[in-house]
Amino acid sequence: MNLDLIIARQLSRKLRNGTMLLQDINMSVEKGEILAVEGENGAGKTVLLKALLGLTPSSGDLIVDDRRFKLGDAYPIKAGILIENPSLINEFTAIRNLRLLATLLPQVTDDEVHTVLRSLNLDPTSRTLVKNFSLGMKEKLGIAQALLGHNPLIVLDEPTNALDDKSKMNLVLLARNYRDLGSTFLIASHDQDFIKQVATRRIRMTEGHLNEKSQLV
Repeated sequence: MNLDLIIARQLSRKLRNGTMLLQDINMSVEKGEILAVEGENGAGKTVLLKALLGLTPSSGDLIVDDRRFKLGDAYPIKAGILIENPSLINEFTAIRNLRLLATLLPQVTDDEVHTVLRSLNLDPTSRTLVKNFSLGMKEKLGIAQALLGHNPLIVLDEPTNALDDKSKMNLVLLARNYRDLGSTFLIASHDQDFIKQVATRRIRMTEGHLNEKSQLV
């Protein structure tokens, strides 16, 4: 039985001006793990997440759920994604934003929409529009979007931005719970305290490079 959900071989991303954003990345994401990608801002973490999801052009081999993936193909597995800023409609409430997303996820019930919001301490009955949310509330709603549906893969890019310590600990517990229910997590962060608490495995990126020596247990 193959334990790897994603395998990348010689994965690279080069701009037209010759700048290498990713260079010869060899890595795997194992089923059921919470893999944290560490690195300072500008290290290439976000580009790596996008490349692993087929959201940006790259060279090399990418195998997802035992299937070779090429840019333009349908992604082989369902994924909940929060990369960079949450994709929110400012004129909607929190629950209306999630209900809109739920229309694309037939298995998601309205009860789950309510549950996910409450799990992140967002009130599903609130009539406050997203445009009036704090940065922390917007981040929580973006995380809720990624968690909705208990997808096999959940990808979070700097999810602790604007979160207080209590909310960070809550996210750690949520990630562990979703992992126990079968989800695999890929999280990019420079928040060392959060990474130490949430990750089952850690790797480090530096200027678009990743190698075996940088893998941390």
